[in-house]
Amino acid sequence: MAAGLELVDVFVEPVIDLWSDLGVSVDAPTWTVGDGVLAKVGSVVTPQGVMATARIPQPEPLAHGDFIVELAGVADPGNAGTIVRSAAAAGAQAVVFSPGSVDPWNPKTVRASAGALFQIPLAAESSVGDRIGAHPHQGDPCDEADLTGPLTLVVGNEAHGLDQTAAVDRWVSIPMAASVESLNVASAAAILCFEIARQRRS
Repeated sequence: MAAGLELVDVFVEPVIDLWSDLGVSVDAPTWTVGDGVLAKVGSVVTPQGVMATARIPQPEPLAHGDFIVELAGVADPGNAGTIVRSAAAAGAQAVVFSPGSVDPWNPKTVRASAGALFQIPLAAESSVGDRIGAHPHQGDPCDEADLTGPLTLVVGNEAHGLDQTAAVDRWVSIPMAASVESLNVASAAAILCFEIARQRRS
């Protein structure tokens, strides 16, 4: 609600008062449902006693920005939501879900983003700056690469990474101990996002 989404319906259990319990008023039809109903229709084990449906905002052309994160084939909704959360926390201006990636509005993606999906714009595509591909073994170490200019950080599929023919301008990697082959895509994206943020603060 704080993000300004257009609510369609709000469903609450009898024990919940939207104003006194949550401090919010809503401009949408509100329905009181019986105990246990939300647990049956929701996708979480322990619902909070209130549930709403909202219109899904459509991705828009990117108007501006110098730090974009693009998911290219990320399939796991938990990873995708975590990447969105990290991107927002590191100051990215938008996130792009390329064809072949999980639906950004998958319930698990939304939950894993911890609300960040409503705070950072979803762009239809990005042509911002250099396209920086994340790779476990190729490219400059991220702490040595210049990541201060306009860029789009592109992260790939969990199992296969980014295709070697992917449309990227250069590759970066994360320095790791020899005994570790690679990182989970969400972990790698978080490290790279905050390395970009660190360099821009320096």
